[in-house]
Amino acid sequence: MRVLLLSTFLFFTIVATANAFAPAPNSNVAVVAKQSSLNMGFFDMFNSEEREKKAAAKEREVKEQMRLQQEIMERRNNPEKMEEYEARVRVRRKLRMAGKDEAAEIVNDQIYDGTE
Repeated sequence: MRVLLLSTFLFFTIVATANAFAPAPNSNVAVVAKQSSLNMGFFDMFNSEEREKKAAAKEREVKEQMRLQQEIMERRNNPEKMEEYEARVRVRRKLRMAGKDEAAEIVNDQIYDGTE
């Protein structure tokens, strides 16, 4: 009797824990496949569109870096612009020290974007 009771308990315990490893039941919601091209990294070099996009993005980045570098050079050669830059940097640092990060970001954008 004891063996039968123990084996029955063991059987139901195994059956109950086996459900933990079963896959979740599928829902009745239909999955809609989206038609799009895949970006496969390495194989994109064979696609002319992707090559052109990548080259254009690289060119934009190079132009932006050159513009920023020109601003730095102008600032170093013009004492008035350098004074203005240093004043904005001091303001930004004070704002950061005061914990006003959002205001410091606005000043930072003004420094590097040339906005007022």
